Amino acid sequence: MIARKPLEGRVQDNLRKWKTGGWRRISERQPFGDVIKSSPATQRERKIANHPSLKPQSFLRQVVYAALPLGEGIVLDPFAGSGSTLAACNAVGYSSIGMEKDPVYVEMAEKAIGPLSRIQLVDPVPPQLF
Repeated sequence: MIARKPLEGRVQDNLRKWKTGGWRRISERQPFGDVIKSSPATQRERKIANHPSLKPQSFLRQVVYAALPLGEGIVLDPFAGSGSTLAACNAVGYSSIGMEKDPVYVEMAEKAIGPLSRIQLVDPVPPQLF
């Protein structure tokens, strides 16, 4: 889920003023689409972090890349679980903060963030534009 305050005027006005409010383009020619192709987490990812709702890095890296439209800011994950979103942030070069109240998952995330962020994808997120 992505939450934002109501826009003040146009998206481009909010980007200039607040540096947020839109999605980062995949490339200069291609906007962020309405659908992100995805499949379940791979066996390799499951071996690193066997969380019941583990999201695949191929999906999360696209989402976190798009979440900071100007490539600036910090991604907050208030339900960090296995740390897969935080790992995706590391992989695309973003700062992130995660919170998790279950000590089992805190320990899982501590162990999993590094290895998950180092997974090489076949179709990685485009290189950063900033």
